[in-house]
Amino acid sequence: MQFSFQQGGWGASLADKLVRKCDVLNRGFSGYNTRWAKIILPRLIRKGNSLDTPVAVTIFFGANDSALKEENPKQHIALDEYAANLKSMVQYLKSVDIPENRVILITPTPLCETAWEKQCIIQGCKLNRLNSVVGEYANACLQVAQDCGTDVLDLWTLMQ
Repeated sequence: MQFSFQQGGWGASLADKLVRKCDVLNRGFSGYNTRWAKIILPRLIRKGNSLDTPVAVTIFFGANDSALKEENPKQHIALDEYAANLKSMVQYLKSVDIPENRVILITPTPLCETAWEKQCIIQGCKLNRLNSVVGEYANACLQVAQDCGTDVLDLWTLMQ
């Protein structure tokens, strides 16, 4: 996530834990969905010498994709396209010599609808996401991980 390296963020904590072992690079783009990420992935990770090859890659999408189409058509991605986009990203990583066992999919997290609705109202819009819909995207992510043979961090279940 784009802001994970801010003070106290999980990206900063992970980089601190792995100091002198490996570099932790964040390529998060706030507001992106899988359609946009799939397009820019080849600019972020390319086939190169072994020094440029990531030890692991995490793919963490679904919160924006699962936005309700009627309320947020810009970010919404249909469930079947979301799954296809995740598969496409895993296949691309494989094509640049990152094996499946080095790719970790991360499910979207549960949504606190009351807190999210307050933020929507502040921004002048209606509630544009539902926890039940996010759960469908989390399940799709789990299925893609199984189909592609990748590991998955199931934040959806862990945070319920």
